[in-house]
Amino acid sequence: MLNARFLDAVEPLRAPLSGTELMAPLLYSLVRSLRPRKLLEVGMGYTTPFIAQALEDNVADFRRETEQLKRKTEELVQGEARGARDAERRWFEAEPVGADPGFYLAGYEPHLYAFDDLSDGQSSAPAVLETLERLDLRGRITFIQGDPCGRSQEIDPAHVPLDFVWNDASWADEFFEEYWPLIDPDGGVLLFHNTVNAYVANVLPLKNLKLRQVGGLNDFEVISLVEPHKLNQRSFTMVRKISGFKERYLEHRREEIAQGIARFFRITR
Repeated sequence: MLNARFLDAVEPLRAPLSGTELMAPLLYSLVRSLRPRKLLEVGMGYTTPFIAQALEDNVADFRRETEQLKRKTEELVQGEARGARDAERRWFEAEPVGADPGFYLAGYEPHLYAFDDLSDGQSSAPAVLETLERLDLRGRITFIQGDPCGRSQEIDPAHVPLDFVWNDASWADEFFEEYWPLIDPDGGVLLFHNTVNAYVANVLPLKNLKLRQVGGLNDFEVISLVEPHKLNQRSFTMVRKISGFKERYLEHRREEIAQGIARFFRITR
């Protein structure tokens, strides 16, 4: 969690000119909410330990919730055996509330790949790995020194497709062309920093994304948000890949969920 020990440890990494003092906790919240398993960061710095801590907290929650899910599923089966009419409702409302058994059956051992060429003199990247060691977060990260373009093959195939990508260093079209095929088509998320009213090198790729969307290649959703109180490093763009995304309405999944509960019970009892 983002406790005093964590915040004290990461404070030396905060580089005001990088504009990530608000992005870092936002990324923490996004990773906590989306629970990605396969992640990539381009450009290490203040944000890196926030992402790593979110993964560590997700793992702790996953383990606790798995045990809770086991207990309440056993209670559901016992209640159904007794003919209890509200057994299903009790199961849904018990902790973890509304949990999908299918997610927990897949396991959760997330990993982050981080690229950085360590060439930016204003970046705190060189100190990141040491900070991660002090926070016992180093095991969640594979660091690759250098530019990510042309090096996607260095990501273990077992860690593809990527669920979550944070890029704060390489807005080149080459990056998008190389890594877009590696993004999970079922809602994988790609975030770029400093994209609106920024340097031409940042703005043009964003315009190309919009042209791609207008041109009928509707395989993604895109939104850019701006920090209006800043002159620079004042925005980010989130791209969500949806070419393989399917809506999953609770009302239409009763049979699927029942099968998932039964499978979870058989495997974990």
